[in-house]
Amino acid sequence: MFNNLRSIRLIATSTILFAAVATVAPAAAQSWQTVNSSRQRWDETQLDVSIEYGAGELTIVAADDPLLYEMEMRYDEDEFTPIAKYDPDAETLVLGLDDRNNGSTQIHGDESRAEIALTREIPVDLDLDFGAGEADVDLGGISLRSLDFSTGASETTVRFSEPNAIRAEMLSLEAGAAEFTVVGLGNARAEHIDFQGGVGSTTLDFSGEWAADASANVQMGIGSLVLRFPRDLGIRLEKDSFLTSFDGDGLVKRGGAYYSTNWDSAEHQLSITVDAAFGSIDVEWIQ
Repeated sequence: MFNNLRSIRLIATSTILFAAVATVAPAAAQSWQTVNSSRQRWDETQLDVSIEYGAGELTIVAADDPLLYEMEMRYDEDEFTPIAKYDPDAETLVLGLDDRNNGSTQIHGDESRAEIALTREIPVDLDLDFGAGEADVDLGGISLRSLDFSTGASETTVRFSEPNAIRAEMLSLEAGAAEFTVVGLGNARAEHIDFQGGVGSTTLDFSGEWAADASANVQMGIGSLVLRFPRDLGIRLEKDSFLTSFDGDGLVKRGGAYYSTNWDSAEHQLSITVDAAFGSIDVEWIQ
């Protein structure tokens, strides 16, 4: 099927194909477009990806080989222009929307959506900025070297449904006024995880196939924080909380920290510090 891949690439290096289908939403006086963009992987050794999406529904998954990326986006063409910029020399990819009026990437309307697939074949550094709405981001199987993810007023789920093919150096997560859930952090295989939360409800699930020790730092403003740990993972937790309740079921206090009973014998260990102002911290255990 891909015998003519080389000739296809020669075309793709000079142009990115956008196929647009326009529909009109008369009630809102908006002109909606659906745009498709993709590029095949060729001889890239890594990829630096930047995605900025203001509001709407966002979905991110792993792409099937030989795709480098694939994107489908629905937007109001009267206000925005889709962005899909790839620099083969720098091995950088920029995806999102450009505001025709002021150059920002904020979007409006319940019909706005973006579905993006990223290669799993080469190391990826991902910078993701999502404003408001609903996001379902599954990074399972992607060779993720680093992640810098920020979101504002949103309902967001980040999943690592498959183990990372490489060890990530850093996962940086930031949520504003959000309902924020991360599942399968063990599959991320990150050396360090940093989370900063503003106001809302946060669940950090550390399940997955742990391959090495790791550290994490969690800062929470106002809201609830649920930490879900696998039973076989050694946990050391230090907390600095003000008006915050703490349910550390299954942890034993030793000195200035809380330890799981298997800390000394666990094959892999997670050292986590939690700094919370107002709200609650709950520890849950999973098999």
